[in-house]
Amino acid sequence: MENTEEIISNEDKVLSLLCHLSMIFGGIIMPIIIWAIKKEQSEFVRFHSLQSIFFHLAFAVILAVFIVVVAVVIVLTGVGFGSARHSTGMPAIFLIIVFIFSAVIILLALGGTGYSIYLAVKSYQGEKTKIPIIGKIIYDKVYGSN
Repeated sequence: MENTEEIISNEDKVLSLLCHLSMIFGGIIMPIIIWAIKKEQSEFVRFHSLQSIFFHLAFAVILAVFIVVVAVVIVLTGVGFGSARHSTGMPAIFLIIVFIFSAVIILLALGGTGYSIYLAVKSYQGEKTKIPIIGKIIYDKVYGSN
């Protein structure tokens, strides 16, 4: 159960909102600064700033791994097609692969941004919405296991 006795100030809601919106502006530095300043003063801000920090890290790792995989596939596909001396242009399959992977990277970026906006709105409403997997761990560390 969530701690319903906690009084959440408007300042705490705004700081939590800013932590999540830092995915769009401010980067990971903003939630780190907010966490460092407010960690002892507000459990609500500590919870949302930590979630934001770990969301930034997880999202960056997932995006980086996907981009590396895409680059490797594109290079291997390009090298494979490049060895065919009789081809005069870029094969259509190569262009399709590049287009699909580029679209997936863009969708990942938009999805991560959209989810951070969703979390920002929920935090501004005073909710303790948990990110899958890491959210429960952070919640238990901040509020204690219930």
